[in-house]
Amino acid sequence: MSFTYWFKVRLPGHTMQVIEADGIYSQPSAVDGLDMCPGQRYSVIITAHDSLKFNHALNVTFYSDFIPQTPGFNPLYHQVPIVYHDNAPIKTFTAIEDHEVKWADELAMEPRDKQMLLEPVDQHIVVNVKVLNREMGMSIHAYGHYAYAPVPVPPLYTALTTGDMALSPSVYAPQLNAIILKHNHVVELELRNSFAPIMHTYHSHGHAFQVVESGLAKINSSIPVKRFKGRYPMRRDTITLAAGQYVRVRIKADNPGVWYQHCHQEQHNLSGMAFTFIEAPDVMQQTLRVPQEMLEFCRILGHPTQGNSAGHFGSDMTGIDPPLAINGTANSITGT
Repeated sequence: MSFTYWFKVRLPGHTMQVIEADGIYSQPSAVDGLDMCPGQRYSVIITAHDSLKFNHALNVTFYSDFIPQTPGFNPLYHQVPIVYHDNAPIKTFTAIEDHEVKWADELAMEPRDKQMLLEPVDQHIVVNVKVLNREMGMSIHAYGHYAYAPVPVPPLYTALTTGDMALSPSVYAPQLNAIILKHNHVVELELRNSFAPIMHTYHSHGHAFQVVESGLAKINSSIPVKRFKGRYPMRRDTITLAAGQYVRVRIKADNPGVWYQHCHQEQHNLSGMAFTFIEAPDVMQQTLRVPQEMLEFCRILGHPTQGNSAGHFGSDMTGIDPPLAINGTANSITGT
């Protein structure tokens, strides 16, 4: 779900066996709790006690670092009774600090299918979080130099109708923050939250990525804080990008299509914190067809279905509103 809060979930007195994250089955991993950002999912197995002496409480904490700390609102606490016996009291436990809790951690998990680390890397892309501070304390956060915005011709139609030009960023409007991926290339994406003072999330459509590394996103510093353990990095499709942190993930570009990549925090997504993978457009042109019903629907609404983002051919973007540029580093999305 898209939401404002992050979530912490614990059932004191019980151990959770994590067996899945974001639709990817994992080797069982024993943890005390789950610390989840908007859009993340886990499946866990919890073994019940064989005693009816006590009931227990599932504790859920909703929290956010960009909402003012307000009692009863942020953080927000909720308890769900786990009933072993109608007349039993709820067992109490000594409170412990968050750093004492063993939270689920994708860098310590392994996928059940034991997919090896994708290598060698064919394309390395750096995406910087950027912030535009506006009047009255409002701000816009973006992945890239521009806030994402829709355009007259959807990028899928552009990729399918512009021939060899579909491999060039020039046919996609700047506000799409388009990144061209070549078919079957191994792509390493480095997301850097160097400039935003708050947490964000990264959610990928079209791929579950291998979580390879996270560390401090200080300028001129790429010293890793944590790297995946073992031989098989865990895959998932949503991850937290903490303030001052970078995260490296890898995918294999084996799913031709146009894939929306975005922050799963609702306000940031709606304000344009997104970019687009244009994955293997040359392969798309040979294998994908838009249903005639969809083309007819666009015709009725008066939307063009071919050409570049403006409905022209080549790099002529006449008729499109200029993109909203965001402050920060000049090279907000770079890649080789």
